Amino acid sequence: MHTVRLLLATTKYDEQIINKRFHAVSHIHNVLVKHSKKCLKKLSCDKEYQSLKAEYSAILKKNKISKEERAYKKQISRRMAEIVKGHGLSEYSFQAYIKICARQFRGCLSSQQVQKEATRVWRGTEKILYGNGHELHFKKFRDFNTICGKTNTNGVKFYKNAYFIEWLGLNIKCRLPKNRDYIIKALNSDISYCEIERKMFPNGWHYYVVIYLKGDAPHKLSTAENNDSITGVDIGVSTVAAVSENEVILKELAPRCKVYNRKIEKLQINMDISKRISNPDKYNPDGSIDRSNHEKWAYSKTYLKKLNRLKSLYRQKKAYIKQSHEEIINGLLEQSASFIVEDMSFKGLQHRAKKTERRKEAADIKQKDGSFKKVYKHRRKKRFGKSLNDRAPASFITILTRKANLYGGNVYKADTRSFRASQYNHVTDDYTKPELSERNKLIGGHKVQRDLYSAFLLRNSNKELNKPDRAKCICEFDRFLKLQNCLLTEMKENGISMKQCFGF
Repeated sequence: MHTVRLLLATTKYDEQIINKRFHAVSHIHNVLVKHSKKCLKKLSCDKEYQSLKAEYSAILKKNKISKEERAYKKQISRRMAEIVKGHGLSEYSFQAYIKICARQFRGCLSSQQVQKEATRVWRGTEKILYGNGHELHFKKFRDFNTICGKTNTNGVKFYKNAYFIEWLGLNIKCRLPKNRDYIIKALNSDISYCEIERKMFPNGWHYYVVIYLKGDAPHKLSTAENNDSITGVDIGVSTVAAVSENEVILKELAPRCKVYNRKIEKLQINMDISKRISNPDKYNPDGSIDRSNHEKWAYSKTYLKKLNRLKSLYRQKKAYIKQSHEEIINGLLEQSASFIVEDMSFKGLQHRAKKTERRKEAADIKQKDGSFKKVYKHRRKKRFGKSLNDRAPASFITILTRKANLYGGNVYKADTRSFRASQYNHVTDDYTKPELSERNKLIGGHKVQRDLYSAFLLRNSNKELNKPDRAKCICEFDRFLKLQNCLLTEMKENGISMKQCFGF
């Protein structure tokens, strides 16, 4: 399945109607969230369910489970599922519940659009029941960006011949971009369903129709689909290194994200000043918010304009990161369509460190009497949450997988724990754990960049993808060295530097 997004040529009247329909979706969503919270509360008070849940978890904790325990576990699972459904916690129960509330919005939303919103709330509830979800949250009106359907006959209907949509009395034309030939090719497939999407710009909302079509998208790149070569990709928190047969790549992910961060930070400071001027009674003398004052917040017109600007900046940052990733991936696809990466859990890198440790080096702390005292400070517990938000390496892997599959290739994931690309030395055939700050390694008397060498090892892995193939590494190492030295020399001459990640 692929998508085509077209800008809608809306009038002021069209925008008012669409805005009203987004209000309807937000109301339906929050009603369902409230209903889901009530059902989950009742379930938590169900003594039978809680006792069965405790028994089920006790069986799962055992190292070895007997046949009788497996059969009993299945019985518990069936009974728990019956109790969950009995409390109205299912996708179809949510859809049936919201029917009554949705009657008042018959002229705004189709039945399938209401059902789709119920499905979205159910997905969040499902994570709480069976995944790692903790709580459902109500959403503000500004946070609703899409109204989705299920088919091209109910709700939003897109007509290919005239390039316009029909949606419960609204007929809106679509604006075609400059690359019309590619859009026409992409629209040749059968339409599965459509959704209305809105994006914030400094001058207000812009509305789009996103058309979901069956089959693969037309090819843009001139990549050879039958190319058997494989590229090793070492994805880091802020960088990506890749080694193919004829090229090596070492690049920073989304290098201009800091520019957007500075703009966002500056705008947030101005918004906070404006908010404090408009609400002097809502703050304590020390500058903190007065929680005892329950009056409504007052917002000036300037503040609301800046709020639109802030949302627009977040949209620009997101679009820039995606575009930056796709440019790098398009360059990788010119070499090969198959890739090997380490199976990393970036979500685990967001959490703070659990252990409280002190630094190895002592710092001089000035005392009140003017003397200095050496103290071993605590290490920061912060991990890579901010970098992951700016660089989005998980999104890079998602886009790489999608595009590789489109061009007849695949992304193979090596087991990180057994492979240990950052620790292996193919010359000595042993593993040595380096410090995170060590960005270079000595391999057979040659200095290699750590990330590039990891990508080289991934490219020359064995068939099981659990360790490097030493014979391949020895055979390919000299060519890798030449390519690496040429790249690093070129980067240094052009002033491309990122010392904490590249090592220069």
